[in-house]
Amino acid sequence: MDIMKMGPKYRYGESTPWGGDNLRLLFGKDAPEDRVGESLEVSALKDLESVILNGQFAGRTLTDALEADYEGLTGTDKKPFPLLLKLLDARETLSVQVHPGDEYASVHDGKLGKTEAWMVLSAEPGSRIAYGLKPTDEPLDEIVKQGRFEEALNWVYPRPGEVYYIPHGCVHALGGGVMVYEIQQSSDATYRFWDWGRVGKDGKPRELHTQKALDVTRPGLHLDKVAGATILCEGGSRTHYVCDENFALMRLNVCGRMPLSFRYMAFITPAGPCKVGWEGGEMELEPFSTALIPASCRGAYVEGRLPVMCSTLPEQEELRKELGYRAENVAGLL
Repeated sequence: MDIMKMGPKYRYGESTPWGGDNLRLLFGKDAPEDRVGESLEVSALKDLESVILNGQFAGRTLTDALEADYEGLTGTDKKPFPLLLKLLDARETLSVQVHPGDEYASVHDGKLGKTEAWMVLSAEPGSRIAYGLKPTDEPLDEIVKQGRFEEALNWVYPRPGEVYYIPHGCVHALGGGVMVYEIQQSSDATYRFWDWGRVGKDGKPRELHTQKALDVTRPGLHLDKVAGATILCEGGSRTHYVCDENFALMRLNVCGRMPLSFRYMAFITPAGPCKVGWEGGEMELEPFSTALIPASCRGAYVEGRLPVMCSTLPEQEELRKELGYRAENVAGLL
């Protein structure tokens, strides 16, 4: 299979009332309106499927390509399609939410659970994110009943380039003025604790899921931004940030031509213009566009002098061996 340039689907309007206009203004996305919160770069979610823009599947959805050759595309027979890649623009703070693990989500929602990670693309001065809860001996349900939930949030001030790992059970909220690259399990299982009193066009607040959120929250989960570990390679270097049982997230620091050899499919999103190629073809990628490299693709490479965000399925044992003691700097690896 050839490398596939992806056309995103968008979530906007009432579905993302916190969204802004930077996906269009800064990233050149063909967004349907000014207030757009999410660009789903690689998605197989029903009714939110990304479209392939080139090659034999041009004009067809990712689902169409998966039905034609699932293993050739993904490198695995594990279904459903496991990953979802987004770019998010938060003009206002998102709802405070938490995601379930696979077992709880399967029983209660018939879905995969949701673990995710954010790579910060931009952050306005003073912008912040809610990242977990402050340490306390008080039961979380009592804090919620007493109306003190906002006081329990742990706020941090992100900078561009930082990575935050958000495993299931971690309470979080993206703050206004922050844009992120998000890799996650392919799931929309989300439980809202709080939505800052926002109301929809009907004048009613958006639905909260307090009991489910309490069920799955891990209050003792206190995390910090991910340090990462860098490995020199042909054509530059790779900085690994996350490699848990769900996905791997890295930054490719490209300086020339970097071969791209993965056991599984991989997604690449360049921060600037670059060239990608494979046996029999090549194409240009615009900044913050996304290409999917099928597992069966041969001779893939990226060429330029720029950082490239990259996500794939995990190869944990191989990475542990490659990093040695530095594996402790990669979230989910130990």
